[in-house]
Amino acid sequence: MNKKNFVFWRKLSGDEVADNFSAKPEYLQFFSNCSERFNFRIANNKESYKGGGIFENVCRYENWKIVPAEKEFKADFVYQRMNLADKTFDKAVPLVDSIEFKAWCPDKWNQYELLKEFMPESFLIMTEQDYVDQLSLVKTDKAVIKPRRGQEGKDITVFDKKNPPKLNSEILTKKGYILQEYCDTDVDMQGVVNGIHDIKLITIDDSVFANLRTPEIDKQYCTYDSPYTEIPLSKLPKEVLEMHKRVKAKVDSLHPNQLYTVDVGMTKNGPIVFELNSHTAFPYTHFAYADDFIQAFMKHMENLSQ
Repeated sequence: MNKKNFVFWRKLSGDEVADNFSAKPEYLQFFSNCSERFNFRIANNKESYKGGGIFENVCRYENWKIVPAEKEFKADFVYQRMNLADKTFDKAVPLVDSIEFKAWCPDKWNQYELLKEFMPESFLIMTEQDYVDQLSLVKTDKAVIKPRRGQEGKDITVFDKKNPPKLNSEILTKKGYILQEYCDTDVDMQGVVNGIHDIKLITIDDSVFANLRTPEIDKQYCTYDSPYTEIPLSKLPKEVLEMHKRVKAKVDSLHPNQLYTVDVGMTKNGPIVFELNSHTAFPYTHFAYADDFIQAFMKHMENLSQ
């Protein structure tokens, strides 16, 4: 059986053949598995794509190093580590996560309009007057303000509604904000966590993998660099997994066959969805589910080209 051609498409600055993932053994494990299963290549930056599924000056993974390979390589499917394909992409080769999904998912208002039954009450803030008007509608004593298209937990503020923070004028003008009612996750989830938390449900077709993030001391929410551990699905409350199924059905109805993470928390009133993330983090190599994650990921990619 002929191996299929898989390209891992990344943004890169500096030396093309340097092992930029030497500090990320989870990616090296993934590269090693992909090299066994596929004709696996690495392409660097947007300009490496020449159209028709062809990438220029690709590299391969060999003995823990990224080394030069073909001048031209035609892919059967592609994974973008970061968003590289845009409206000029000719769609001659399947992408792991479509251009449309990559454009839709980072917009938190898009997410809320689709998933509002699972999320905190939210309001779109595009002007200072919106902020004043909508804040009066927030029914919780605390509230959350976050950029409409933010990432990594940056520029998020949890605040007392009586003392609202000043908004960043540049973010307000260019992106807008999302104002949300505060959902308290400072609960005891037996066998999982006691206190404020963020559960990340990595979604690959019918496979689900769970991570737990907890905030640093004195923080009221998690960010991208908050410590995280794995959670066996058997330890999660069944209502969390049931809600995930309903969320996935909603997302699939609009953007089927995508990879994403659903960020949820448990409150005294049950689980709540905070947001979706279109970038699927790779698990640490010591996580019990690491091998299953890679197998599910590779199977998903193979299915793209069928």
